[in-house]
Amino acid sequence: MDFRTSDGVELNYQVEGSGEPVVLIHGFGGYQQIWCLQVPELVKQGYQVITYDQRNHGASGHTTGLGSLDHLIADLHELLVGLKIERPFLIGHSMGAAEIYGFIKQYPDFPLRGAIAVDQSPKMLNTPRWHYGYMDITRASYRLKLKQHGNVRETLNGVPKKVLDHLAPVKEMFPFVRADNLPLLYDHAKKDWRSAIEGAQVPLLLVTANQSPYFDGAFADVMAQANPNYVRHAAVDQTGHVVMAEQAAKFNEVMDQFLVEH
Repeated sequence: MDFRTSDGVELNYQVEGSGEPVVLIHGFGGYQQIWCLQVPELVKQGYQVITYDQRNHGASGHTTGLGSLDHLIADLHELLVGLKIERPFLIGHSMGAAEIYGFIKQYPDFPLRGAIAVDQSPKMLNTPRWHYGYMDITRASYRLKLKQHGNVRETLNGVPKKVLDHLAPVKEMFPFVRADNLPLLYDHAKKDWRSAIEGAQVPLLLVTANQSPYFDGAFADVMAQANPNYVRHAAVDQTGHVVMAEQAAKFNEVMDQFLVEH
């Protein structure tokens, strides 16, 4: 199914199950099929699950020169309002997690049951006082290093064949052109969402990967200490960046427990 945004871009989305809504948000260069090991688990637990391809990703429409993460945050808000999704849980991976931080900041009156952010520091740029950014990028180096990307292995031991089988056909049909979307990645890198987490008044679980090639999971402890009433940290072992695919059973256990508690 497709949802048309206020500026006419169609977002491809899927709905499965019934019950309390859970919205799954993929990251930069991702596809909604990355959640294929979570959707049946959530449906089995009695939730309605909404996945979607973000603007400029997958089967959704494209905007030339997309350069603002705020645009994707607004898309999420429009989707929730347009589909009449009330009091959802939001679960986002990587850039999708950053969008959750932004959503909490920009739409504080929108009622959420809770949110899970997967392996995403709220501030990507490292500074002398913040050592939890993306690898070693700084304000001086982020454009060059993100453009080059480097020979970095995103996962620890790859992802299961079942996930790859779900991703393969959509990647072939809707290839993601990284170079065309670098302005979006640059904007993502410049954001600082720490104040959003510090001021959050909805339950927020920060899931980190012990072998993430990108982030030091200690950022989640810093954030939990800054907002102990609402923010918790759960670390998953033996996984790289794509936690929900690499260690689906462990991630689903953490996810299920959080949803039950809230």
